[in-house]
Amino acid sequence: MKKQKISYKTQEFEEFKKFALVLLVVIILIVGVYIISRMVIRNNAPELTYQSGTIATDTAIVGTMLNEPESTYYVLAYDSTSSKALAYITYAGYYTNEQEEPIKIYYLDLNEGFNQSYYVTEGSNPKAQSIADLKMIDGTLLKIEKGKITKYIEGMENIAKELKVEEE
Repeated sequence: MKKQKISYKTQEFEEFKKFALVLLVVIILIVGVYIISRMVIRNNAPELTYQSGTIATDTAIVGTMLNEPESTYYVLAYDSTSSKALAYITYAGYYTNEQEEPIKIYYLDLNEGFNQSYYVTEGSNPKAQSIADLKMIDGTLLKIEKGKITKYIEGMENIAKELKVEEE
């Protein structure tokens, strides 16, 4: 007697086979697109060079200058394009290097985007107590204590005097 092979095919099994076939085709298409795009990008992309970035820990912007971590610090506001910019930076460097326990100085470039609206050539506001009232000229030194402006100093000679810079 011959054995007969009986196969039971249900409708669920047929649907599963269709689903598996569609899933396999989709996976093959995705892998194919990925491989082709990698080859195209690799052939057409220029050689990339990477540069490591640095974080400036001694610069400030007006909007956050009252929120620095130290309880007492200076903010030296100057226009980096002015002829006096180097002198202001030199005074701050001299103060930092010559004092035994110098107060931290943050540099604020009045020529940068966020700071430009606080930069005036005349008509500054030395009595400003908040950032909203602040108007600074080139060469302004602010002393900040516990998040409040306690000193507002303008001009090269006054800044040199505050930072105890000895002129030769």
